Amino acid sequence: MAFGVYWYAIFIVASLVIAMITYYKKDGKFGIHYEDIIDLALILIPISFLSARIYYIIFNLDYYTTWERIIQIKDGGLAIYGGIIGGAISAYLFCKKRKINFLNLLDYIIPCLALRSSYWKMGEFC
Repeated sequence: MAFGVYWYAIFIVASLVIAMITYYKKDGKFGIHYEDIIDLALILIPISFLSARIYYIIFNLDYYTTWERIIQIKDGGLAIYGGIIGGAISAYLFCKKRKINFLNLLDYIIPCLALRSSYWKMGEFC
């Protein structure tokens, strides 16, 4: 079974690596530690992926009528809006549990999210 590697996937992974290096260098800023960012990423990445898929399925219910179609991700079907919604809710709940100021977390991570988004947009056109 062969599969292709797409440029936008390479850009997304590269931006994730750059973001994690940047977060490591910003350790302690806004009272947020790198260990918290690692823990958040381990929660946020799968939840964002899952919520992006759910959002896409909800808005295409006429196609996704069977479980086989729902779990078949190789044909595409992620919506960035769902990932953002799921990620924001997850980050908010994470902050509540860890007693981290949510706005400080946003100040800490948003610049690198913009970097990831820029790479993603560039990947669409490659």
